[in-house]
Amino acid sequence: MGIAVVIPVRNRERLVEPTLESLAAQTRRPDRIILVDNGSTDSTLQTLRRFAEGKPHVRVVSEPRPGAAEARNCGLDAVREDYVMFFDSDDLMPPRHIEEVMAELQRNDFPDIGAFGMVRRGLDGTTVHKPFRGGDLMYQHLFHCILSTQCYVVRTEFIRRAGRWPEMTPVWDDFILGVRLLCRNPRLCELKLSEPVKIIAQTDSITGLDFSSKAGLWEQALDSVARELRSGHAEKYLPLVDCRRAILAGEYRREGHPDLAKNLTPTLKSRLIARYVALGGRGVATLFPLLPF
Repeated sequence: MGIAVVIPVRNRERLVEPTLESLAAQTRRPDRIILVDNGSTDSTLQTLRRFAEGKPHVRVVSEPRPGAAEARNCGLDAVREDYVMFFDSDDLMPPRHIEEVMAELQRNDFPDIGAFGMVRRGLDGTTVHKPFRGGDLMYQHLFHCILSTQCYVVRTEFIRRAGRWPEMTPVWDDFILGVRLLCRNPRLCELKLSEPVKIIAQTDSITGLDFSSKAGLWEQALDSVARELRSGHAEKYLPLVDCRRAILAGEYRREGHPDLAKNLTPTLKSRLIARYVALGGRGVATLFPLLPF
């Protein structure tokens, strides 16, 4: 069994180097590393090419269409290995990551998807551990995005059959893709790893540091999630999408933009959730099923 790692990169000439170094330090190197330059205007492409020199398993390709999903699909087209994982250009892979992922895939009889947790480091240096959450996987993903970009490995043919990354999606493309994958009832196993991947927050992150500055885009992503659930005959989860809209409304209010929230809370339940979030409340995933209406 072989594994490929796909990394989209745009204008990260300095930030990408620690990521590349973490790949070079793997105790079991990936069978293929595909670095996708996504129209960089700085020296990123030259940095990627220098890293690839003398490494036949590293390939640099270009995707002129803007967008992380477009770049990931370009990289996916170049994958010939059985499994693929996606990584971002400013995150860090622990040295034994590929070795342990492959061992865990074998231990679990090579599932469609192997998922694991991660650690997120904020701009202030604080870290938050985000573990994998089992049970009702769609429920967990809709509330906690358990299939975020760096938190799983997937059979290459499975993701291709599922429809690949959703293009023309500026935010939450991994959230939408996770729903798309889960609607196809994969055999998914948690991979027990000794050390999680590290997600490093950046001020120029695609997702951004707030919600209000990208108002409208989050709503479009949630509409896409609802369409995926309907097409995947998983309509029973649509109330959770409404709950996510209410959470978004609460974030808008917390950021001082209640005008952005007015069309997201049509029911008493959604208004209560939005107010709870606006006041700093957490744990909506636990509270949601307890609300009696």
